[in-house]
Amino acid sequence: MDSLHALAGGDRRMFVLRAAGRIVWPRGLFCALGLCLITAVQAAPPRLVAIGGSVTETVFALDAGDQVVAVDTSSTYPPVTAELPKVGYARTLAAEGILAMRPDHVLAAEHAGPEAVFEQLRGAGISVTRVPDPRSAEDTVAMIETLATLLNRPEQGQILVSNLRASLQGLAGMELHPRDAIVVIGGQGGQVMVAGQGTAADAMLTLVGARNAADQFRGYRPVGDESLLQLAPDAVIVPDHALRTLGGLDGLRARPGLAPLPDHAFIVMDSLLLLGMGPRMGDAAQSLARSLDVAGP
Repeated sequence: MDSLHALAGGDRRMFVLRAAGRIVWPRGLFCALGLCLITAVQAAPPRLVAIGGSVTETVFALDAGDQVVAVDTSSTYPPVTAELPKVGYARTLAAEGILAMRPDHVLAAEHAGPEAVFEQLRGAGISVTRVPDPRSAEDTVAMIETLATLLNRPEQGQILVSNLRASLQGLAGMELHPRDAIVVIGGQGGQVMVAGQGTAADAMLTLVGARNAADQFRGYRPVGDESLLQLAPDAVIVPDHALRTLGGLDGLRARPGLAPLPDHAFIVMDSLLLLGMGPRMGDAAQSLARSLDVAGP
């Protein structure tokens, strides 16, 4: 014989029908449980893979770092990124490593690639957003606002933009001394790789009132000692990641094309701070401006 049992829970009663030795749960209870599961799934924040140092830095600065499950090897700030799984270098990605992290959304800098990897990710049903590489202060503001909207962090985005503009205003209040400078980002076979026009390095030099002594070409170009002498920079700026390919700072100073410069004309800066043009760009510009002031004749 079927029996009806009442299960008391607070002020509510749920009735379970025991029929033929088995429990039959009412349809309404299944619907309630299903709604709870759907709500829980909807409430779970998306799993993010961030690719590109400035993109990753901005995501964390927007207080969305707890959603990041993996980054690329160029994402070195904030320090907690060192503890996250790596999906490879931004410019030489493979889809398999990213797919293994089961992301819902991939946020990638424009320079990341190859493009076929992102097409493969989209084909697997993963959302992909490409973020243009900043080349000016307004580009950085646009990047922050884009990611703040995407991550539903409008207030944090406004704070970041406000802080960035304030630090740039602080730069405007500094006494900037024009310098002819070059940015060396690496070396190979007796030559050094120098940043020309259209690069983040060139944009940073412009921001601090310095002239890029290598402005006669675009992008990055290997330069030998004779050409270095012709460039005749007052200062040489080096992102710290490049030192290992240059024989260290002593190796760079010893190159015939740069040997005439005094030791204080060589400036080493954190790579992502100098070239990332992320939320800390104003701080980076102030630091570079102070270093160039010291480096000058």
